[in-house]
Amino acid sequence: MIEVTKDLPRSADGLQMDWLEVPFGPVFSGLPGGLKLTLTLDGDGVTEGQATSLVGMTTEGKEDEAMDADTFIEHLSTAMPLAPVSYRLLACRAIEQAAGLEDDPEISRAREVALERERIGSHLGWLAQLGRQLGFAWLAQRASTLQLEIRDANRDRIAALEPAFRTLGTRLERTPLLKSRLKGIGVLPSESSDLRGPVARAVKEGGDAWARLWQRLTEISASLDLIKSGGEPELPVLRDIGDVSGTGEATVDTPRGEARLSLKLERGKVKSYQLDTACRHHIDLVAKLAEGQELGDALLAVGSLDLSPWEVIS
Repeated sequence: MIEVTKDLPRSADGLQMDWLEVPFGPVFSGLPGGLKLTLTLDGDGVTEGQATSLVGMTTEGKEDEAMDADTFIEHLSTAMPLAPVSYRLLACRAIEQAAGLEDDPEISRAREVALERERIGSHLGWLAQLGRQLGFAWLAQRASTLQLEIRDANRDRIAALEPAFRTLGTRLERTPLLKSRLKGIGVLPSESSDLRGPVARAVKEGGDAWARLWQRLTEISASLDLIKSGGEPELPVLRDIGDVSGTGEATVDTPRGEARLSLKLERGKVKSYQLDTACRHHIDLVAKLAEGQELGDALLAVGSLDLSPWEVIS
């Protein structure tokens, strides 16, 4: 045995054994499709972890690839299927700023309501994913059903669904073993840099998977309140910009955190752009959260980040 194992890496317990590199994804229950997670396993422990996107887009457009403004908006929103409203709004804001248009409060209010509706739906999608990962079939089914119901709902329908959201939150709070399974998993220190969205806000409450769960539930409640005080949700549509040129910048707090877009408009066409997203930075957290953890804990930690592979841009 000494001869056979002499060149093998040494485990944390002092034993020498083979380390296995195991891929999870791009199709793996409990993780978003399109995300490839590669873990190096020492028994059931993770020694290394890395995540890559197989579907992400580029961060910038080139000068020789100009697009009509409306075409660009469709391109960006279609490229982000987990948050199309957020990126449609981001593009509209940047283009309208480049065109020198003043803010229209009524239009902005309808757009914001649509954004909050998408935030609720996105967080429900993550809850369904968490249910699949934990083996809670009831959570996966209930969250998925509510996500479908709210996707195109008007304000009255959203208000009618509010008791169902409250009931879901109460049941999660009373679910045995949920807190013990998530508490202390995937802890991010308060000094972590460039965190955004729910991941960043949850750091103040402990920075673990449990805190990220409750941050998203809190945001669902806040979004419901904002929708009740707003108008009807309307899909962002570009206002008339004419045949203008200019530069514009915009920021939108998407369900996963701030996305930023700067672009150059020339005679009504988007000549170039630069895009920055939360997931572009959050994917780098995978190695830190996975290494040194048991396999099940590592997968929960990665899942709790709610990474969208489409928003991991290069």
